[in-house]
Amino acid sequence: MTQSIDTNPVVDNLVNTGDYRIRSWFAPHRIALIIVWLITTVAMIVMLWQGVRETKQYTTARYILTSGYVVALIWYLIQSGPSFSQLPEIRPYAFPHWRSGVWIPVLVIALIFTLTAFSDYGVLILDLLMLLAAIWIIVAWRREISLRLTIQGVGIAAIAFFAGRPLQESGLVSVTGYYQFTVLTPIMYVAGGLLFGHTRLGGIQLLAKKYLPALRSFLWGCLLFVPLGLANAASGAPVGVNLPRVSEWWMPFTLPWWSGIVEETWFRLFLVGMVYWMLRPAFSKRPAIAVLAAVLFSGITFGLGHGRSLDTFLFTGLLYGVPFAVTFTKRDWEHAVAAHYMVNLIPWVMVLFET
Repeated sequence: MTQSIDTNPVVDNLVNTGDYRIRSWFAPHRIALIIVWLITTVAMIVMLWQGVRETKQYTTARYILTSGYVVALIWYLIQSGPSFSQLPEIRPYAFPHWRSGVWIPVLVIALIFTLTAFSDYGVLILDLLMLLAAIWIIVAWRREISLRLTIQGVGIAAIAFFAGRPLQESGLVSVTGYYQFTVLTPIMYVAGGLLFGHTRLGGIQLLAKKYLPALRSFLWGCLLFVPLGLANAASGAPVGVNLPRVSEWWMPFTLPWWSGIVEETWFRLFLVGMVYWMLRPAFSKRPAIAVLAAVLFSGITFGLGHGRSLDTFLFTGLLYGVPFAVTFTKRDWEHAVAAHYMVNLIPWVMVLFET
């Protein structure tokens, strides 16, 4: 007796898988992302072709296009990424025997955010607290540190060190900032890797020895952030640059590695993980709230670190820092590095053409 296709489990699985793939490709968040990606990319290329970097025109149009793409991108990342409900619980670590002890870290994070936003020394205080927290984590969880994690931290810091030398020599990055952030990057990478082991928020393909997936993550991250890279170039970035060797063809491809590695290690891999780890016990039943707070904290403080102004808050913080943080939480660190790399790569290519 011939078996009907309707009752064949193998055929049913194939049909269901095919239907799922078709539905996923035509899902609203994917369609929206593709459409807005094309519109924003074409519009920014036209603006650059018309010399918007020199004229500073179309300010309103640029903000609307950039904001629209950020909304579409975040929607896509949230809908297509892993669910936050699957994140493991974190036991209270601050005054665990107090019923209200879980809220003490919430107050600490709120205080640090307030200082960063309203104090001239807030960013410096945040950087110092991040370093102290990283050292404390490394000491407390020292038995979990692997040789691979340490070697990778030193390796990526070395890449950032050589990539950022022209930035420091030109004065675009201060000597203190260049050495401080670069030399301390291995500490932040190791601490961030340890935090990931406890929170499982985001991911690090390199740490799992998944080198090919890490490359794919990097390439996809670059592709997703092409519109924001064009928008950054259209805004006139980089500002105040005077590099005598900018005519070298390879420089636009090496310079972005410094900010891509250093800032994504400090503000995404470590800071997002640290803030989430501190807030998670207070929101044990709703981890998405802790993730949202960590994303906003990382994105906004990242923007304020570039200057305490409305422009850096809106543009650098909300339109760049927040998407970087969402990309890390919904994808992995390699995606975030690629996003930052692309946002700075295109403006440097424009500088090369202008030179």
